[in-house]
Amino acid sequence: MQRLLAATSLNPVNGEMNMRKLKLLVVFAISAPALSVVPAAADNGSQDGDRMICKYRQQTGTRFKTKICKTAAQWEAMAEEHRNALKQIVDLPQIKVCGPNGCD
Repeated sequence: MQRLLAATSLNPVNGEMNMRKLKLLVVFAISAPALSVVPAAADNGSQDGDRMICKYRQQTGTRFKTKICKTAAQWEAMAEEHRNALKQIVDLPQIKVCGPNGCD
């Protein structure tokens, strides 16, 4: 009877070992595509600014993300616009001093 239990996965010790092996197999199966190396595209004279970059953005009111694709130059221009807008907001005076005749 002991040999039969030892040979089957009904044995708790052997069952734990099989479960551990199964978990490792699942982890390796899931991580294998992530570890694969994608070869770099051949540079056919295209500049870095022409490269397409896709990002996922969360939209308000939904749990789904939207995929937005732009060139690297467009993403950089948009980031520069956002930095300038933020700088203008930060540089605004926070306290407005009014004279005896009111605010102008």
